[in-house]
Amino acid sequence: MTLLNRLPITLNPRAVSISEGLRAGIAVAVTLIVGQLLNLPHFGLAALGALLTCFADPGGPVARRAPAVIAFAIFSGMAYGFFGAVSGQGVWLAAPLAGLMIFCASYARIYGQAGLQVGNLLSVVTVLALGNPDKTLAHAAAQGLNFCAGAAWAVLLTLVIWQVHPYAPARRALTEVARRLASLARDLVALAAAEESVAAFEAHAATHRRGVREAIEAARDVTFQTFKRRGLVTPRASQTLVRLQALEQLFAGLIALSDSLESDAASRPAAAAPLRRIAGWLAAIGPDFLRDRVLETAKKQASLQRLRNDLEKFPEASEQRHLLEAVTENLAVLVTVSAPDTQPLAGLAEQPPLRSRILTPIQQNFNLGSIPMRHALRAAVIATPVLAWTMLYGGQFAHWATITMVLCLQPYFSATWVRSAERIAGTALGGLVAAGIGLVAQTRVELAFAMLPLTMFAFTIRSVSYGAFIAALTPMIVLLVEQIAPGADELTIAASRVGYTLLGGLLAVLGNLLLWPDFEGARLEQNIARAIAAHADYAKAVFSALVEGMPAPDSARRAAGLASNNLEAALARALLEPHKGRDATIERGAIVDAALRRMAGRLSVLALDRPLITQDSCPIWRDWAAWLVQSLTARPAARPPLPEGPGAETLARLARQVELISG
Repeated sequence: MTLLNRLPITLNPRAVSISEGLRAGIAVAVTLIVGQLLNLPHFGLAALGALLTCFADPGGPVARRAPAVIAFAIFSGMAYGFFGAVSGQGVWLAAPLAGLMIFCASYARIYGQAGLQVGNLLSVVTVLALGNPDKTLAHAAAQGLNFCAGAAWAVLLTLVIWQVHPYAPARRALTEVARRLASLARDLVALAAAEESVAAFEAHAATHRRGVREAIEAARDVTFQTFKRRGLVTPRASQTLVRLQALEQLFAGLIALSDSLESDAASRPAAAAPLRRIAGWLAAIGPDFLRDRVLETAKKQASLQRLRNDLEKFPEASEQRHLLEAVTENLAVLVTVSAPDTQPLAGLAEQPPLRSRILTPIQQNFNLGSIPMRHALRAAVIATPVLAWTMLYGGQFAHWATITMVLCLQPYFSATWVRSAERIAGTALGGLVAAGIGLVAQTRVELAFAMLPLTMFAFTIRSVSYGAFIAALTPMIVLLVEQIAPGADELTIAASRVGYTLLGGLLAVLGNLLLWPDFEGARLEQNIARAIAAHADYAKAVFSALVEGMPAPDSARRAAGLASNNLEAALARALLEPHKGRDATIERGAIVDAALRRMAGRLSVLALDRPLITQDSCPIWRDWAAWLVQSLTARPAARPPLPEGPGAETLARLARQVELISG
């Protein structure tokens, strides 16, 4: 595998959002046109406020978006006015205060993705204000209000004028889960229809399981945010909740089927036909979710019946039949939206009070052992001298070096240099586009009409590719800066932006190497241990449920899946870092990850297709549960004897994976 193939540069064409692009385009263009009509020469600053507020919008339900965009609109106006005034008082006061502000803004990532976005953009506003010092307090306050006015207009457009269906984000998230499950099922059809090796099934698990788990967790988060605003007792909330739970159960069933088909090649041809029908089902219901169409139709009921008829051809005791029946029943739940016979969806409990939600993350992370704390310190320590240098010697556009450094600097070295490379490449391309647009758009009205399609395009592809978004964002920033600081031509601004972006990216990479370097490879053993412990808990939960005749808890399976995802992400980051001397740990991590995936598949089979456990054999199954947990988390011991019956082969397979991990 080449280094290029390992780069975590994302390209997701399905993330195109025309509505987001149109909303951002209107926010910026209207601000520029109003400035022209009212003869407000400095209203380009308001347009910049509107643009950055749209950038601060994390998307999703209004309950998640409103705090982020409102907080940014308020604090950005205050920051621009305050640091504009402070910068006029001299570099020795302005640079340390700005460094403290960047520390606080970088530390805001403890509040999740929304906090990260708002914090990064507040750092950008702070640095921009330092580049435009005000000699009087009144003028600085006016500039802050000017910026805040544009931000407030974007907030009004985003939260009030632009009506968005409150459950649309949840529907889109469910659609993505269904799409990924359909892809998993189609790949499983191809495996079932051919004489594939164990390696092919391992590649199938590595390709699909992480993506599906991430989509389910994203849907869970969006659904929870929607329920916070709309409530849990509405019919639409109940429908969304049940559908998410059914998709989670479908995922478990398909994992179990993959494991079952891997071990039983003779059953694959018979399973291909019903799996193909299931894949088609999942592909079809995704658009139905998105368009909010009724699923319970005569056509779908007839298709379900045909699927059940297909399963009648399997032997009564067939493991694959039992697993396919479980998947089919969850498809029926999706159609009828009747309550599934499972545990309630985890994570939907009442949230703690606002004071606790604000203070608890601060208290938990305010120490040097915290990654966000080290990241915030790193950003402040690098930014303060760079800001001092740019204010004294750097020139009109030198602040872009600090902005690039702040936006490219990430807690992990691998993420920092990849983000720097994307930003530098995108900025260089965008600078050329800006120079071309500047030759055509000479007046503010012409600029407004040029900004509308440009902003629409940039925000439409915002989630598709970071590099492409920066390439589209750069012309907007360059052209807006020309309105704020007239006198420089577009080519000079674009060249300055490219040069200082290169410097900022280099500073980010060097800073991550020299200040509290945080390499994933050094923590890889911890991630391996956490993944093993989570699967030990999953095994214990499944065996306890089998012996006691209770449903297996979804929470243990979910925790094991998340732990595997975290291990795979850690391995990917470690491979992008200097890892000489850690190759053995990385190799062990890859082996453990593959073994845990196979173990999770077999545990899913046990949970769905339960072997008959008699009263006499219960002690043997308890011994096996204890042996699995001990062998995974402590020193391996001798295997207990296998019970008689169909469960013996499953236990032997689990033992092989456990011994591979412990070895």
